[in-house]
Amino acid sequence: MNKLALSLGTLCILGMNVTPVEATVTTVAQYRLGEADPGAVPGATGANPTLPSVGAVTLSRQGTPSYSATLPTGISSGLSMSFNGVNQRYLGPTVSTLADNFGVEAWVKSNGSTANLATLVYNGNSSSSGWGLFRRFGNWTFLYGGVTFGAGAAPVTTNWTHLALVRSGGVASFYVNGQVNDSATVAPNAPAGGFGIGGNSLAAFDLEYFDGLIDEVRVFTFQPGQFSVTDLNLPPPPQPIPSTDLWAKLWLTLATLLTAGLALRLRRG
Repeated sequence: MNKLALSLGTLCILGMNVTPVEATVTTVAQYRLGEADPGAVPGATGANPTLPSVGAVTLSRQGTPSYSATLPTGISSGLSMSFNGVNQRYLGPTVSTLADNFGVEAWVKSNGSTANLATLVYNGNSSSSGWGLFRRFGNWTFLYGGVTFGAGAAPVTTNWTHLALVRSGGVASFYVNGQVNDSATVAPNAPAGGFGIGGNSLAAFDLEYFDGLIDEVRVFTFQPGQFSVTDLNLPPPPQPIPSTDLWAKLWLTLATLLTAGLALRLRRG
């Protein structure tokens, strides 16, 4: 009976989901834009400052961005932040000075505006240094300040969209909803200046405001060669349904084990 129980336990283990591998990235700054701010509720003006969930850099508020209950689906989020595209943003000092083996990601939802350049998340000076996520008129893209814009084509929609810029081993990849949209080998200048969400990262530059929602901003680092797209804040993929052939094999194995166990008990009886 012990052998039978052990075999049945083995079958149960075979049917379990594989435990996800631990993340290979280190989060240096994360702004959930509401969840870490005391008293935050939908419709209220965003906190000044908004607090990081990870890291020590707080961001000061300009204008009156507000919390929203409109959220990306499939991820853990309770609030997002709404920006009017005119005079609202969050600002602080740079959160990283790395020029390689870094990543920045955010969930964004446009209100439909495409008439200007708009900062989503930027670390550095968008004119001369650093890196970040941008809306370049009608396309989502990335920017290395003073160096290059991304050349991919990711049309802006009014749906929630996950964007990420990852530079690993000298190669930058721009992800849209987990898929590579663009890549580049040119290097950014080391970030210097500030960190901004919803508008230009420098207080002296009153421009590049974004009209829409932003949520779950994160900046992370990793050891060379260790980044995987599974490290991004994306909804988990659907679990595969075992095929009929697999179920048939499992049932056949179970029946064989039961028959063997019964035969063993009869011999002992």
